[in-house]
Amino acid sequence: MTDKDQVAADEVTEESSDEQKTYDAEYVKSLREEAKSYRKDKAALKKEFEDTRKKLEALEAEKLTDTEKKEKRIKELEGELEKIQGSIKQKEVDNLVLKAVSGKNIVDIETATLLIQKELASEEEVTSDTVSKVVDKVIKEKPFLVNASGANPSDGNFAKTKNEPTKDPDEMFGDFLRDI
Repeated sequence: MTDKDQVAADEVTEESSDEQKTYDAEYVKSLREEAKSYRKDKAALKKEFEDTRKKLEALEAEKLTDTEKKEKRIKELEGELEKIQGSIKQKEVDNLVLKAVSGKNIVDIETATLLIQKELASEEEVTSDTVSKVVDKVIKEKPFLVNASGANPSDGNFAKTKNEPTKDPDEMFGDFLRDI
């Protein structure tokens, strides 16, 4: 045996309770080749299984009559229709919520919208009236959502305040000199 074979044999050792066994490089190579052939055979069988399964599905699809094919397609389309109707209803609810929230001077609209939608989940029929009631309820329960200070531009025009000083500059200067 050469040094290379010895190193390979040393790498593949198996310890038993009494003694240490070493195997020569040819035996290790034959085991590796055998394992490689098993892996290749397994991959080939898996590919063959997939091909056979696809052929079986194709045969079953051919066996279906036109009516059965149409019924299957109808079921698929009904499922898609239900998904579309659900998304449309959700968008309508979102629009009602946004309409009800606008003008309420809400600080965090996303949070308020999520809280409102959570409350609306228990409602059977969602209308603009129920949404308004839920919005008022959420604002009442969570007052931190509303900005209490500041004016809302949608509140309208404000009365002008008198910006003229109550004293003329001479009087103000006189008061300043007396205080000194």
